[in-house]
Formats: sequence, C-alpha cells, structure tokens
Amino acid sequence: MKIQYLGTAAAEGFPAVFCNCGACTRARADLPAQLRTRSQMLIDGTLLVDFPPDTYMHTLRFGFDLSAVRTLLVTHSHTDHFYAQEFVNRGYKFAQGMRAEGLDLFANKEVLSVFAEGTRREMRQEVSEHIRLHAVRPFERFTAGEYEIIALPAEHTPQEEALIYCISRGGKSLLYCNDTGLLDEKCYAFLAECGVQLDAVSFDCTFADTAGPHSSRHMGFAENDIVCEKLAIYGIISPDAKYYVTHFSHNSAPFRERIEKEAERRGYIAAYDGMTALI
Repeated sequence: MKIQYLGTAAAEGFPAVFCNCGACTRARADLPAQLRTRSQMLIDGTLLVDFPPDTYMHTLRFGFDLSAVRTLLVTHSHTDHFYAQEFVNRGYKFAQGMRAEGLDLFANKEVLSVFAEGTRREMRQEVSEHIRLHAVRPFERFTAGEYEIIALPAEHTPQEEALIYCISRGGKSLLYCNDTGLLDEKCYAFLAECGVQLDAVSFDCTFADTAGPHSSRHMGFAENDIVCEKLAIYGIISPDAKYYVTHFSHNSAPFRERIEKEAERRGYIAAYDGMTALI
C-alpha cells in the first residue's frame, strides 16, 4: 500500500487560522515549509481517510485526482474531518470525465446525518445516486474493493461513535489511529482475535512532547508509547513495523525540524504534508 499524508495538523491548522501566538507567527514567516493543513490520508490513490475543508487544496498542492477515489472512510463528524457540502459538486455539470463513477462512503450514523444536512439544499439526484452511504459501527468488519477494513471505537467524543480504522490489502495492514485518546482494551483484543499483524500505525499526536496532563480525547508521544506497548503485549504488531505520528496542534509548536528530531529520538516518524510511504 502506498500512503500519502495530505494534511498533518489538528482542527485549527498550522499556522492556526485565527492565531497570532509565537509559534504561528513564526510559521507564517516560513511558508510553505512549515504549513500543516487539516489531517487526511490518501491510500493507493483510490481510498481516502477523512474529508476536511482542505481537500480541494490538497488536490491542487499534491496533484492527485479526487475523481479516482472510490472509497472514503470518515472517522467522525467534526468539521476538520468531514466537510459534507463539497459532495454536491461530485457529478452533473460540475464534474466531467470522472475516473470512478461511484463513491462508497463509510462512516458512523452522525456523519451520515451531517452529510444529509450539509447537502440537502444543493444536492442533485444525478450526483447523489452515485454516492453510496454505509453506516458503520465499532468492531465491524467490511470489504471495500481490494481492502479489508476493521472499524474500532475511538476515545474522542461522547456525542457520536467516533471510529479509527485498520486497513489491510495484499497482506499489509495499517492502523489509522486518530482522532483518539488511549484505546479501549477491547480494541487490542479484537484485532488479535481477527489475526491482524500491523505493519504500520499512524498515531494521533496532537500534544506531541508538551507536558501533561493531556485531554483524554487525543494523544501525544507519552500516550503513543502506551499504545505501542499494548500492541506488542497483544502480539498484533510486526517486528519491523513503522510508527508514524500526525495531527499536530499549533500548541505543540510542530515545526518540521523540531518535531521530526523529537519523533526520531523516540522511535517515531513525524509525518508532514505530502509525505509518502510504502507499507
């Protein structure tokens, strides 16, 4: 699997949209080198994880064809992860010569509700009939094209069943692990029961190396270490697995050189916007 990090920031972006703190001011003076947009991942050019408001910018910046995406996995309904209104443009006179006629969108019921609400005024039947909506629950296994996917419960918000995903293809598996705090013990047990051997983990690292205590809704390096230990205890991580970190808050001053050195020191690979890797 080829993965590409299209965005690596938390909800506010880096530099943050309305912020003039020291870190954001410094980042603005060093663009585009320090730019981090809202988090999103592209896999093999045909599967997207999350659909933030920055998606259109991502297509322009990194030159991928959004019309080729056949599968969309959405973690939860927060605006930095799901911008529903954009889908009214997927077809009719707004999009011609598309490579994939249909799109399968997998998400929890709240995301599907936000989709209906956000597209109600402008959605045309010619567009909606090619977007297939699938409600997903925690601990559900399903197939999307060539991919075997396991939905797991995220520890993120009590308002909805936020999800993280284990994505497998061709004998390789990735755990996409944001937005979430520390995982419920049942997640590890279920992955073990399914016989999963992870080749890569993409961690929520909102807090990076900032001092705790941290909110239970996200993670930093300290929490990432705990999850790594659990994965090893349950025997569901390959010996040569790669550990990536992403979804950085501006409050953690995620300047590339600083965060990459800190991540490497701890055994992680700090993702940046546009970074690609083979799993």
